Amino acid sequence: MTGPLVSAIVPTFRRPALLERSLASVLGQSWRPLELIVVDDGSGDNTPAVLEAFAARARERDVGYRWLTVANGGPGKARNAGMDAAQGVMFAFLDDDDAWRPEKLARQVPALLQGESGVCFSRYCHAGDDRPKPPESALRDGWVFEALCSGATRAHLQTLLVRREVIERSGGFAPLFNFEDSEFCLRASLDFPFVCVREALTVIHGAATSVSRDAGLEGDLKRDALKLSVLEDFGRKFAGHPRFNAASLRQFRARIYDEHVKHLLWLGRAGEAAAVLRRAREECGGQEVLKRLGRKILKARLLGWLGLRLSKP
Repeated sequence: MTGPLVSAIVPTFRRPALLERSLASVLGQSWRPLELIVVDDGSGDNTPAVLEAFAARARERDVGYRWLTVANGGPGKARNAGMDAAQGVMFAFLDDDDAWRPEKLARQVPALLQGESGVCFSRYCHAGDDRPKPPESALRDGWVFEALCSGATRAHLQTLLVRREVIERSGGFAPLFNFEDSEFCLRASLDFPFVCVREALTVIHGAATSVSRDAGLEGDLKRDALKLSVLEDFGRKFAGHPRFNAASLRQFRARIYDEHVKHLLWLGRAGEAAAVLRRAREECGGQEVLKRLGRKILKARLLGWLGLRLSKP
């Protein structure tokens, strides 16, 4: 097979036991030419030994292979380091706990070469559930900034295939520990059209964690705040871009506020939730997603008088 060199970028942090699945799925791709760049994000464990052991397997599969270690800085910085080390004209991204189906790149490369699109995404499925996500009705091609903001379409990072020109023009990943994938897609969607392959070509495993439910919700609150801050900065930075749509960005912020209010309610903090909802309405206007929250807050307060709280679905 001849065609453009694709560089698969895999950041990893302290999960050496999971690397077999993800890296084997890259080596198992039917597309060639292919190189695999793994970036150890300062794990400080036996990850280097595991990565070194893959060198011979990569040679056997005719896959260029390199791994490097960087100071811990989050997945965005690790992916950027991987792209800096890569030779490919297209980049694909995979987390260390997920996997690609063998035909992923072979399906996406022709789709990306057919037109002017800078990014190709596909559907995905969760391990143990073969139903493709998102649904067919949520798939969009072309200029997708508004669709990404509204949630009408979802471009999951593990499904992306990106031309090098996108990185050179729109920039790489923000140095964040969360939400860097969504911010990247928003930025790229201002400069390049997207194209979608309708097949589920990535399997999301979502490695389990040991955090408790409430600890997880507290973490969710921090992530909510980060997302709102990132979107606020995004609006300021790209307000003058010809494809930027302020109303769409407010819609995205309203979706985050919706989650933030729910997280507070599930923690039994109805008063804070009401204050956040007031702020959301001031900033985002009468978004449909915010209209249902008033009833949820009232229900949470009634339950609070009984010593109860809203349960997380």
